[in-house]
Amino acid sequence: MKSSHYVGISFYQGQIQLAEIDHGKKPTLTALSERSTSLEFTHAASFSPDHPQLYTFVYELEELLKQNRVHTRLISFALPTDSVFVNVIPVDAALQGSELTSYINWEFEQYHPGVPSKNFIISGQPLTSSEKEVKQMFVVAVRKGMVGFLKRTANELRLQLHLVDIDQFSTEKALRLNHPESAKETIALFGIRFGRIDASLLIRGELADYRAFSHNSPETLHKAVQAYLHYLKERDGVETPEKIVLHGIEITPQTVSSLQRETGIQTKGLDAVRHLALSKKLYEPFVKDSSRFAAAIGLALRTQ
Repeated sequence: MKSSHYVGISFYQGQIQLAEIDHGKKPTLTALSERSTSLEFTHAASFSPDHPQLYTFVYELEELLKQNRVHTRLISFALPTDSVFVNVIPVDAALQGSELTSYINWEFEQYHPGVPSKNFIISGQPLTSSEKEVKQMFVVAVRKGMVGFLKRTANELRLQLHLVDIDQFSTEKALRLNHPESAKETIALFGIRFGRIDASLLIRGELADYRAFSHNSPETLHKAVQAYLHYLKERDGVETPEKIVLHGIEITPQTVSSLQRETGIQTKGLDAVRHLALSKKLYEPFVKDSSRFAAAIGLALRTQ
């Protein structure tokens, strides 16, 4: 019998976030938790199925699953963007099939000279654009060693690896479900972690742009938001965002209100549990800080 429980795992600031959703009559959040990890996932080049700390990571996850009485057979992971290659690449709109794949691989190797593209799983998707002759491709490359590490982790836990995604884009699923009005809006989505801010533009629910910024203080968040909005304003055919939505760490009411004052755009922290039924056993402070768990929740929402 197919399990109705799905678990998503994400990583922020030396912590593992876990979310479990039961896809029964109504999607119900049955577990939401966090614990420390000894692994640093930003050092992606060192990961492989034989990583010396694999069993340490397995133990950390096993304890987290047991403590939260998780019932799943399926586990998914949202990797931090600084552990993968993420970029937007202009591509001749006439390229298709193997020619398009070869071009994307070639572009990747220009960013990483001496690093064979065969060591990566590379995927691309066209972004929403008004351009005719050139299309913008959103490209993600994940090291095969990292995927192998996660597969072996799942096997050691006697679970099935369901999905490997990127945290900024797993969060989009949580946004779409809990804020269905976003399907009719233009939204700037900012993912905040120490050292990095991810910014993406969603036009009527579809990814239209992505950029990353460095982040090491509250001031750099404000600068990054303003820089991204200015960049969007300079682009032809791009609508000004109707909303700014934040997820990740240190999203306080003061941060939200000050950004809204500065930009004049409605700003909110992502409520990643807004339209989910909630188990009574959930730890209330985690529920209130659900934007930090948005990537894990977004993964747990995905059944395919």
